[in-house]
Amino acid sequence: MRFLSVLVLVFAMNLACAQIGYNDPRVLNQYLVMLKPGIKADDFVKAYPSVQVNRCLSKHMNIWLLNRNTTTRAESFLAGLQKSSAVKMAQFNHHLKQRSVVPNDSLFGLQWNLFNTGQNGGNVGADIDAPEGWAINHNNVTATGDSIVIAIIDGTFDLTHEDLNFFINYAEVPNNGIDDDGNGYIDDYYGWNVYDTSGNINLNGGDPHSMHVAGIAGAIGNNQKGIAGVCWGPKILRVAGATELESEAVAAYDYVIAMRREYNNSFGSQGAFVVATNSSFGVDFGNPADYPLWCAMYDSMGAVGILSATATANNPIDVDVSLDLPTACPSKWMVSVTNTTNTDHLNSGAAFGKVSIDIGAPGTGIYSTVRLNEYGSNTGTSMASPHIAGAIACLYAAACPKLINDYKSYSDSISLWVKNMLLSNVTRLSGLYNKTVTGGKLNLYHAINNVGQYNCSDCNYGVSLSYTQPTCSYTCNGSAKITVTGNSYYLYNWSNGTSGTDSIANLCPGYYSVTVTDTLNDCQQIRDFSMYKPDSLILSSITTIPVIPGDSGNIIVSAHEGNYILGYSLDSVNYQTGSTLIISSNGNYTVYVKSETGCQVQQNVTVTGIENIVFDNDWKLYPNPANDALN
Repeated sequence: MRFLSVLVLVFAMNLACAQIGYNDPRVLNQYLVMLKPGIKADDFVKAYPSVQVNRCLSKHMNIWLLNRNTTTRAESFLAGLQKSSAVKMAQFNHHLKQRSVVPNDSLFGLQWNLFNTGQNGGNVGADIDAPEGWAINHNNVTATGDSIVIAIIDGTFDLTHEDLNFFINYAEVPNNGIDDDGNGYIDDYYGWNVYDTSGNINLNGGDPHSMHVAGIAGAIGNNQKGIAGVCWGPKILRVAGATELESEAVAAYDYVIAMRREYNNSFGSQGAFVVATNSSFGVDFGNPADYPLWCAMYDSMGAVGILSATATANNPIDVDVSLDLPTACPSKWMVSVTNTTNTDHLNSGAAFGKVSIDIGAPGTGIYSTVRLNEYGSNTGTSMASPHIAGAIACLYAAACPKLINDYKSYSDSISLWVKNMLLSNVTRLSGLYNKTVTGGKLNLYHAINNVGQYNCSDCNYGVSLSYTQPTCSYTCNGSAKITVTGNSYYLYNWSNGTSGTDSIANLCPGYYSVTVTDTLNDCQQIRDFSMYKPDSLILSSITTIPVIPGDSGNIIVSAHEGNYILGYSLDSVNYQTGSTLIISSNGNYTVYVKSETGCQVQQNVTVTGIENIVFDNDWKLYPNPANDALN
């Protein structure tokens, strides 16, 4: 049974960007209290055995910071303070954060993919909203203290780059010829080289490609050097195993599984807490049916909690039709990625597929680490997929302790929940509509912000959100509805200022949240959602071909709305996909154009015909080969 409370809070609590549990900005055992003139704080707290005076914040306004030695029923206690005859105003103390965090890395200005200010001809904002996401969290460890690891499966590596935080297997003694940690690999101190089955991963000074990929995912941020990774300095597990031989790819993945399984089995004392892999290699036109073992490896990694970011082909093909390895593999634990530009378009040389390719990410002209402590630019889907691997690491860094503990217990299912947070919070792009599963590119801010949807506080009620998007770029007809399952009194506060109702309408494109408060049990859950802005539906021109005796005429319409499929009609009821409309008589018409989103435009048009020609007199043709007849 559900109850809707219409209580109005008498204090201002803007929780629009708040997160439940671990990311809740409230300090539940601290209160800011403005006492009435003449009331002394020491005397006031005598009535509350669990409360102590912390310090005076404003003498002339009599504002004090009070500490309470418990967080039990914090909401109810606050309500009691507000009702006190000695109190003028009371509220929780709150954590504050910067709105965005721009790191001090010396080359960060070249990283349009993370912060696009229009440099090099790009579109301002055509990035992954990294600074906004980092403002919420830019850690490289979990809330329970686990060092987050990304496995980069590529070429060999330069061991000494100043801007990368490489994983070291301290349970192994290097170069002693013994498998010290018992994981089945001898001397894998720095990682593993599948090519020669050794721990030597520094052949020929490292591969520029593998170094570039590693920096995109996880270069150390805010260290006054070089660049910042999507995730700031997670451990990079080096696996040299990107090759043309499938056998070596399978062996590379098996090493990653072994390291994560060792971590799980040893409760973190050995192995590596690998949450994501990156694979920037594959087989153009490869059929998954011919590579069952390769595809199965993604399921095997998923079983121990690893999501795999994979780059699709650098070939403008539809992989749903032409196929590709590994991005056409059916694994639920794989995230397949294509390449977007600094103007938010699909790169003209990148593959796509509305069934097989999950998401887009920047991959054109990406600046990152290379060998010998140097940096350089590169382009390709190889540069797009490590953005996703880095983002996965960021989500685990931002997760509350309960989510991490649940992840360790239910690694396969919780990792899929994290994948859903990544894919359901994209920035939608018209160029990716019907080209990818999500129709959008990575948005780090939205993904990190929505990790807070996990029930971190063990609230004993369920919350689900449904919403409809605006139909047109210029309409505000979006709506949202929250559904709660539980037995209590629930208060709904929407970030647009609406309260006391479980649904809202007339939403414009933008970012919204709703806070659901269990008023009896002092528990809150928050749901965030985005009303995206569709491309404008533009009816650019109409060409008419009039009806002539014995034949029909046409109205030819030219219209577009990104990649959306359009329908054309003369009666706003019967739509066709073809843009040529047939008419049987000349006259006045109204042309209707409607997109898949429901957006519709119309325009009046008049079709003027040619009157029948009547010859009133005899005609002659000179010179005269046909006497007095004119045909």
